[in-house]
Amino acid sequence: MSGDDLKSAIESVQEWTGSRRNREDGSATQTALVVSCSMSDCSWKPLWPVDATWNVIGVQTLGNQTWDQYEGQVVLDSDIELLETQHDITAVLIVGHTRCQVLEDAYDRWIAPDSGSPAGIEARLKPLRSLVGDAFEEGLLTDSMPPQTRQNRLVEYNVCRQVVFLKQALPSSVTVAGYVHDQDGAYNSFPDKQYLVALDGETEPTTIRARLPDDSSVQVTNLLT
Repeated sequence: MSGDDLKSAIESVQEWTGSRRNREDGSATQTALVVSCSMSDCSWKPLWPVDATWNVIGVQTLGNQTWDQYEGQVVLDSDIELLETQHDITAVLIVGHTRCQVLEDAYDRWIAPDSGSPAGIEARLKPLRSLVGDAFEEGLLTDSMPPQTRQNRLVEYNVCRQVVFLKQALPSSVTVAGYVHDQDGAYNSFPDKQYLVALDGETEPTTIRARLPDDSSVQVTNLLT
């Protein structure tokens, strides 16, 4: 992805987010935020715990990030922070996707830093570059992994880290669920399905399933455990 592509994506995020805030209905009883990647073309159906009666507000960020940097500190994304003051949020869904070019770029810039990029792009990618380094330190990524395996694991790791961050940043009553849109058959031989990989900071599939309704059809899995 070129620097111009990233700059264009950054500029379009605020406009897209604002356009999704209008789906409010007086009959809606609960509100959910869905944080997805601004470079994703994935469509999604209501994912647990959200259903068709909820008021759903979309938030798009580069690499479905829920954080930002301010004066050297990692803080809650400003759009999410604003929405939390405007709505009584019941749940937040983080939806990553396996073909995330933003994470590919973050990996490439971690391997070979590009100091020629605009400051705004570097600021938004810096937390993701750090995340790549953390994944290597934890042994979740290795140099010997095939590129696609590395990409799939990095996408899931990012989703899980975003869930942990939000769970600490938002009130404890807010359910935070992390999904991966599998565009490539990374989790199953059939692509274009969504998998629940994290719930309120928990990533162990058995533990997550124990919290789901008995009649739930949610597909729970994890590449990292």
